[in-house]
Amino acid sequence: MGPIGPIRPIGPICPIAYRPAPYNRCVVRLRPLVLPLLLLCLACGGPGEKPVADTAAPPPVVDDQPRDGGTLYRRLDTDIATLNPVVSTSRSDRLVANLLFTPLIYIDRDLQPIPGLADSWEISDDGLLYTFDLNPKATFSDGRPVRPRDVIFTLEKILDPKSEAVQITGSFDLLDVARTRVVDEDTVEIAFKQALATQLIKFNDVIIVPEHVYAPGNFRKDYNDRAVGSGPYRLVRWVPGKEVVVERRADYWGKRPYIQTVVFKVIGDHGTAFNALKRGELDESIVPSDTWWRERNNPEVTKKIEFQRFYTRNYNFIAWNNRNPLLSDKRVRRALAMSIPIESIIKDIFHDTARAMTGHFTPDEWAYNPTVPAIRHDLDGARKLLAAAGFVDSNGDGVVEKNGRPFKISIVIIAGSSTAQQIAQMVQAELKKVGVQLDIALMDGAMAITRILAGNYEAAYLSWDLDPDPDPYILFHSSQIPPRGQNVVYYTNPEADRLIDAARRELDAGKRKDLYWRLHEVLSEDQPYAWIVQVSAKWAMSKRVHGVVPSRGFGLFNWYPAENDWWIAPER
Repeated sequence: MGPIGPIRPIGPICPIAYRPAPYNRCVVRLRPLVLPLLLLCLACGGPGEKPVADTAAPPPVVDDQPRDGGTLYRRLDTDIATLNPVVSTSRSDRLVANLLFTPLIYIDRDLQPIPGLADSWEISDDGLLYTFDLNPKATFSDGRPVRPRDVIFTLEKILDPKSEAVQITGSFDLLDVARTRVVDEDTVEIAFKQALATQLIKFNDVIIVPEHVYAPGNFRKDYNDRAVGSGPYRLVRWVPGKEVVVERRADYWGKRPYIQTVVFKVIGDHGTAFNALKRGELDESIVPSDTWWRERNNPEVTKKIEFQRFYTRNYNFIAWNNRNPLLSDKRVRRALAMSIPIESIIKDIFHDTARAMTGHFTPDEWAYNPTVPAIRHDLDGARKLLAAAGFVDSNGDGVVEKNGRPFKISIVIIAGSSTAQQIAQMVQAELKKVGVQLDIALMDGAMAITRILAGNYEAAYLSWDLDPDPDPYILFHSSQIPPRGQNVVYYTNPEADRLIDAARRELDAGKRKDLYWRLHEVLSEDQPYAWIVQVSAKWAMSKRVHGVVPSRGFGLFNWYPAENDWWIAPER
C-alpha cells in the first residue's frame, strides 16, 4: 500500500466523474479512507543506520525489456487465515487476495484512485450516490462475467453481521441498501444515507466475489480454503503453514502480469527467511534492521540481493485491553507508557532508523498534530501516577496491587520476530521497576489474531498498516468493538466518537484537519495504545526480479500495478 509528499487535504464533495485516460475522459480528485490491516510486527527490526531523508530508496536498476513467465517466490511471515477477501483480517490475507481478486477501484503509486473492476464512476452533487461502470470484459476465474449483482452481493456480505467482516464493515455502515441497485448489465448505483469525505477510496477494499459461487452455504466458514476471483491469478493450492501457490490466468481480462507463477512461502522467522533469500529459495522479504545493517554493504550478498529502505504508513504499538480492570484507568495506561524506554528502543534496537510516535497519525499525514509531545521515559512519574490510581505495594513483594489484586498482566508477542521479543523484554524490565509484572506470551500469528479479535488478551505488541485517508473510525470509535470493527482495545470516549464522526462528514479540508488535530490530542491523553515507533521498512529483493518500485506510504504492495509489473530476468 505510496512515494509522495504528505497527503494533501481534499476539497468538498461535488458532482465529479472519473473517466480514465485510455477512454479520453476527465479525471477525478481523491477522496481518501483509512482501513488498517493487522500487521503482526512486520516492521520490527534490529540495529540500523542513521535515518536518511524520508523518501523512497532509489529503485534497483531495471532492464528495459520485461520478460514473460517464470516463478516468483514470495514470503508470508504469518500464514493466511482465509482466502475469502471479505472476511480477511491480516496483511498476509490481503497480499494473497491482491492476486486472486480485483477491488472495485485500485490505488496507484501516488495513492490516487484508478480503475479496478470499475472502468469509471460518477458521484452525485450531494455525495450520496456513486455510479460505477464495470469493465465489460471482466470475468471470474470460472469464466463467468462480473456483473453489478456481484458488487451488491459483496456489499451485502460486508454488512451482514454473520460475516464478521471487521476490516470493512465500518466503512460501509451508512450504505443505503434500499436505494442501491443494478442499472444495467455493466452499471451499478451504490447509495449512502450520508455523505462522507472518505467514501470513494473505501471502495478499494470492496473486493468483489461472485454471487453464483459464494451465495450457498455458510459464507463465514465455507469459503476460507477456496477462491474464485476476478484477479490475474487463480489458486493452485494452499498448504496451511507451508505455502500458497497461484498461477496466471490464461483468460485474464485485464493487463496480464509478466510472472507466470507465484509461490508464497510461509516463513515466520526473519533469519530463516533471509538465509532462504541468500540461497535463491526466496525472492523477496522484509528484513529486520540488524540484518539490513550487517548485510547491505556485504559484497558477497549484494551480488544477488538488492536492499531498499523507506517509511510506510504503519506504526508499532502496544494494545491495552481497556475493559480489563487493571487497564481501564487512563492514568494507569499513561504510567505504563511512561515506563517504556522509547529513546533506547530507537537507538539501541533500531539505531535511529525509526521515529517516535505520539498518537495514531503518522508524521507524513496532514492529520498529524505536531504540537502533541511524545511521552518520555519517566519511572518516577509512572510510580506517582500508579499510586494516584490506587496501586501500591502494600506487602513489599515488588508488585503493586489495588483492592488486593496484584498488577500482573501478559503481553502477546508474535513468534518469529526476535526484535519484538527484545522490545517486550525491555518493557518487561522497566515495568518491573515500577511494580508491574509483565509476562510474555509467544504465539503464532493465527492464534494471536483470534485471541485479540475475541478480546481474550491483556496486552499485545502489534502494528497497523494504514490507508491514505486518516479516518480512524474502525479503530477507535466505540461502535467498532469486535466483531463489528477493529477497536480491539475496547476504547470508549464520547469526545473521541464526536470528533471521529464530525471529521468523516466534514467536507471542508481545513475544518477536518482541525478535528483530527484535536483527536490526536485526545488519543494521546487517553493512551488506549502505547504508541511505540514508526520503523522504516527494510526489504531485500533478489536481483533476478526487475521492475520493483516502492511507493512511499504503501511500500511495495497493496497499490497498482506494484508486483503486477515485476518480471524475472533470465539467469546469466
